[in-house]
Amino acid sequence: MHQQNNTPWRTDLIVCISLIACIAGYFGLLNYYSFDISSDDALYFQRALSHFSVLEFSPHFPGYPGFVWLERLISAISSHPNSNVLLSFLSAIALTVSVFVYCYQRMQIKSFALFSVLLFLLQGNIAELAFNGLSDASALWFFSLYLLLTRFHLPLGSTPLLKTKLHRVLQPLLQGQTFSAVISGLLLAACLATRPSYLPLVATAMLLGLLYHRQRRQGYQRLGWQILSITLVGILCALYVFMQDGWAYIEEGRRFTQGHFTIWGNTTSTTDSRLSQWLTTLTNTYSTLGVILLTSMLAIGLYQQKTRGLSILVCCWFAWIIRGQNPENIRHLAVFSLLLPIICAQLIEHFYQTQRMRPALYILSFILLVTLGYHSIKQFTQQRNAPVLQVTQFFKTMNKQQIIISNYNIDNLRHNLPQHVILDRHYQSSSNYLAQQLGYWRLSSNKLNSGGLVALFKGRFLGERSLYLYYFDLNHLNTRT
Repeated sequence: MHQQNNTPWRTDLIVCISLIACIAGYFGLLNYYSFDISSDDALYFQRALSHFSVLEFSPHFPGYPGFVWLERLISAISSHPNSNVLLSFLSAIALTVSVFVYCYQRMQIKSFALFSVLLFLLQGNIAELAFNGLSDASALWFFSLYLLLTRFHLPLGSTPLLKTKLHRVLQPLLQGQTFSAVISGLLLAACLATRPSYLPLVATAMLLGLLYHRQRRQGYQRLGWQILSITLVGILCALYVFMQDGWAYIEEGRRFTQGHFTIWGNTTSTTDSRLSQWLTTLTNTYSTLGVILLTSMLAIGLYQQKTRGLSILVCCWFAWIIRGQNPENIRHLAVFSLLLPIICAQLIEHFYQTQRMRPALYILSFILLVTLGYHSIKQFTQQRNAPVLQVTQFFKTMNKQQIIISNYNIDNLRHNLPQHVILDRHYQSSSNYLAQQLGYWRLSSNKLNSGGLVALFKGRFLGERSLYLYYFDLNHLNTRT
């Protein structure tokens, strides 16, 4: 009898130790890489640490006040020079824990929670989320906390993990409808304050919460409290932004939104449809076999009550990014990175209870882990610094002023190479002005058909763009680039 009582405790201990080992192993290996400012957007967030102004691109529109406040908190307790990169790294770790806790709450076989963690870490874009210095991982962490509190499927506190003395104290408070609605609304508000472009995700989650609530009237009350919480936080963020920039913020928003959809935000080097481009991005991120397996699991998840809500979130998010996000940035797949491992782990645990299916599930789980793991690990390189830092080191050795035309990391290059002339390829009239008189360097995030490749600065992991450096002298100025 005594041994039976100790069995759940021992299982929990083994699972927790395994979780710590997975997190320490994966993120410990990632510490090999430098916490560099690897993009213009990350540079804008670094500027916002000392001076917030959307008009001065510190950071860019719409401002991300929640992320800036978190960044300043990290800076206050740490001496790290790139606090936004450190924040994204810590957020990726916290997101891993959230995936584990969510599955642990809702599973009878607790070892499958570890499977979800392995699946999460072996995805190709987790390293990029940890090092990009942007708000994706932080906003998703707030959203994951909302998922932990939501009641799409199981009542809060129905699993052994939460049956602790602390939970017995908090349970009456957490089960209060108004309090629960306000807390969930504040979490969604924090998600939006950290990354406003997650509005379609948050709106879909709120509607699903309304549909899954048993009593329609009670569901509307819950939705009302959530909207009120989000509105109050939104007003606070808006006041903060207007205190810095005033009404000129509105004009900058119009300009930036137009540029996002017409110039830099949703363009690639191909003329394919956006759906085709996103399918290519998914294949590059998960591999062809991985996409097939994950899509099959997602389709099954739509028919299972336990995973239907999360599966709908995935589908709605994909519908949004096809229209509103750049397929060249795999960080926009971060929502998939959070939800797909949870869906897969819950489905496998559900069907595992049918003994005849266990051999097939063992094989499927092994194939999925190996496919995603191999595709992710083979992308890692030994370069410690981000490609833009490699470019900086290359040009800092040159004393004579150089003309560099680039389509990526313009402001980062100007910040790191003030002694050289950096021109923006997106605006060809300005970028070609000086190049008509002198030879110039061309730095591109896409491989060009033209010859003259001088150097390749490789990305450190999947999702970090490699940069190609070309040189065109006076005899090749008419070369089509």
